[in-house]
Amino acid sequence: MTSDIIIEKLDTSRLAYTSGKLIVNFKALYMLEASYTYAYYIYYNDQIIERQWYQPIDKQQVTVDYQPIRSGAYKIRLFLKKNDTMIINKVTNMLNVDVANQQTVTTTLEKEEIYYNDHPVKYLFQPAKTPSDKLVISFSGLHSNEFRGGPPVYNHFRTLWPCDVNKLFILDEYKGQFCYYMGHNRRSDYERSVIALIMSKANELGISSRNIIASGSSKGGAASLYYAMKYHFGTAIVGAPQVFLAKFLKQRATNAPVVRKGLNNMLGEDKAAGEKYYDELIMNLVDTNTAFPNFIFHIGKGDYHYKQHLQPLLSKLDKKGVSYELDLQDYSDHNATGQYYAPFLFETISKMIQK
Repeated sequence: MTSDIIIEKLDTSRLAYTSGKLIVNFKALYMLEASYTYAYYIYYNDQIIERQWYQPIDKQQVTVDYQPIRSGAYKIRLFLKKNDTMIINKVTNMLNVDVANQQTVTTTLEKEEIYYNDHPVKYLFQPAKTPSDKLVISFSGLHSNEFRGGPPVYNHFRTLWPCDVNKLFILDEYKGQFCYYMGHNRRSDYERSVIALIMSKANELGISSRNIIASGSSKGGAASLYYAMKYHFGTAIVGAPQVFLAKFLKQRATNAPVVRKGLNNMLGEDKAAGEKYYDELIMNLVDTNTAFPNFIFHIGKGDYHYKQHLQPLLSKLDKKGVSYELDLQDYSDHNATGQYYAPFLFETISKMIQK
């Protein structure tokens, strides 16, 4: 009787991902006076992808293992029968598996989701309450915690919350660190996953690229410029952006080992070529593009980003005859950008929705 109680509790370990395999164990005792059988389903993104029919339990511990070949969310449902009568139907914990890097990915916010492509991308999506033909992308800036090795954060979620428009907030976290939404070694490996997420969501909503609005300040501003020009979005609402990325990161890396590590990852082995690549990245798009998004810039006139980064960009846009709007405010501290850019972003998006 005691053994029956133990086995019928189905004492399972948590689903784990080890050496490229999903593994779950459950303890059982072979009972001469009863016939026990078990079966299981394997779920991938909430869809059953494999079924194992009932088989007898003839040992004290049963191990279920499965080698996933696609990144995604996995869980296993276990069934236990005693003398052909179902006594247990239990689902394991869910694991987000990054097959490419053979690791699991954890979410930290209730509504946070993970998009799987070449690499996992964390995001928050808030659909419009009423039908909308626009999609706002929010790229994050470098948070002060990241300079000390802390996790990245989403920007402007509360700011844009009241705006009745489709909103996609994307986290810049590639292999545990920032990469300006691009990747390592100038390979654009993270970028491919980010743009796949954006276009997948836009296609799902039936929104054209010209109705995609890129937004962000500082690092997020640089990402907005880059993505909006490269992928032909309709609008870029840009706050105090970095334009010469390597130059900026080299300045910040002097007393910040975490920034130095992130920069080195982005540059690749040939540091000189890497610096040239990232310092010319945005300006090269201006030189080579023939069509441009609607540029809406915000910056403090005393912010060193204005003289070192934005003015050279605006000068190049002027020479090409590209129009833009400039909201130039009376503040000097780049760290204050958020408190000025947030209401500017809200007001700008609100006007666009009304139109």
